[in-house]
Amino acid sequence: ARRSGLRLAASLGAAAACAGAACTLQGCDVPHVSGYLVISDFDVATHQLAQWRMEPEYWMVNSYLDPDTGKPAFNSCMNPMLSVVEVCSGHGVCAPFDPDSKDAPVFFCKCDAAWGGLECATRRKRQSVAWLMSMLFGPLGLDELYLGLTQQAIHKLLVSILGVVLFAGGLEFVGGSIVGITWMFDVVRIGSGPVLTSTHRVQADLPRLAFASLTIFHFCFVGVAVATASMYRAILVRRRHWEHVQCYSSTGSAKMFV
Repeated sequence: ARRSGLRLAASLGAAAACAGAACTLQGCDVPHVSGYLVISDFDVATHQLAQWRMEPEYWMVNSYLDPDTGKPAFNSCMNPMLSVVEVCSGHGVCAPFDPDSKDAPVFFCKCDAAWGGLECATRRKRQSVAWLMSMLFGPLGLDELYLGLTQQAIHKLLVSILGVVLFAGGLEFVGGSIVGITWMFDVVRIGSGPVLTSTHRVQADLPRLAFASLTIFHFCFVGVAVATASMYRAILVRRRHWEHVQCYSSTGSAKMFV
């Protein structure tokens, strides 16, 4: 039974690895080997363009709308026709790129804590929310989804599935270590500082004392819960074994007297 469980765990682990590789691949409409082989009748309708070409253009994302011309422009801080409340989308102030430059200083937006981007037009994700989601739903990858990192979320979920499969296949220590280590690593990584999202860093709104104390308390509680469940399971196994021995012992004694 243990050997069959190991085979099942290995098969499911290989399937999870193949699924992760398939989810991260990108292709085009005509696969070919340049100069050797072209398969002209093979068409993948969903991959006519590469993934990076489908992303919004950098110019459009980081531009502002000039109120005079009505067209996108770059760096509102260098437009002398704009007032203080019109620059940086109203979520920041203009600051010199080089404070020591006195002749021709160049100004850029210095955004408020909750906003990001060259024109302060993007609301930052919150570090406290990402840390809380990592602490409560980390093995499911919901923290990475909140940060906009879809591929990392899929990888994390596959790693958790692999750990659960190994745990169910009889390798309790290995499976539990895989899930626990990756879980704690991301909780500490997200709570220690403002991590990167798919666009900007998160808003640093998590107090260090709250992060340290609540993280320690949470994982101590998880450890006690896991230890209690493991102890209860061991007691049940021993009790069933003892009842089994007692049943066979009483049956054998009865046959001797018959």
